[in-house]
Amino acid sequence: MTGAGLVVDRVSVDRGGRPVLIDVSFTLPPGSIVAVVGPNGAGKSSLLEAILGLLPVSSGGVTFDGRRLRNLAARAAVFSYMPDEAEPPPEVRVGTLLAHAERFGRPPAHLAHHLVERLGVGRLAREHAGRLSRGEKRRVSLFAALCTARPVVVLDEPLATFDPLQMLDILPVLRDRSAAGTALLLSVHQMSDAEKVASRILVLDGGRVVGFGTLEELRAQVGHEQGTLEDVVLELLRVRERHARP
Repeated sequence: MTGAGLVVDRVSVDRGGRPVLIDVSFTLPPGSIVAVVGPNGAGKSSLLEAILGLLPVSSGGVTFDGRRLRNLAARAAVFSYMPDEAEPPPEVRVGTLLAHAERFGRPPAHLAHHLVERLGVGRLAREHAGRLSRGEKRRVSLFAALCTARPVVVLDEPLATFDPLQMLDILPVLRDRSAAGTALLLSVHQMSDAEKVASRILVLDGGRVVGFGTLEELRAQVGHEQGTLEDVVLELLRVRERHARP
């Protein structure tokens, strides 16, 4: 269906004969922010890599606006990606990296200038990337991922580097891209960060989806009307553990 956005349909992934993702399905409409959360080893990064075509799937598939994404070329037209360990090349000046990202991302008018201002990377333009702090490097990498005309931005743990004060700068930038119609899919370690930015949350455990929806919908699923996202996720994991017992 045209305009449906990204649809992940029953995606499974095996590694060395061991299942790491099992029948994962969800949708990512235009302008939405889906945060993927779950314990370590739940399959968060594997899910992002499978969607991007960087990890082969054993079954299932991914479509965008009703078109099956069958190869890397098709995905390259849809996705912009920032890996968890993304770092700019240390020998290159930041200004060169920003110009390169704008040239190849082909962003809408004024977006690059807006991101330079909001992410605070303009003051770093004359610096070599290797001289930047970890947080500054992450801001440059975020600029490169967000400065694009591609309709879906995938970010693996984009918030882990930032302290609470820095998050006051970063979260509004993600919300702005969402408000402009870009869909964002991000893995998030801290539940409080996911609660602040996501329109919907995908909860993974053992490679399976144990919850997907708004915070209110997940609260209703576990019968915890006032719980934080952390409260709700912990209850979802407890329920799954009880059901998994023989």
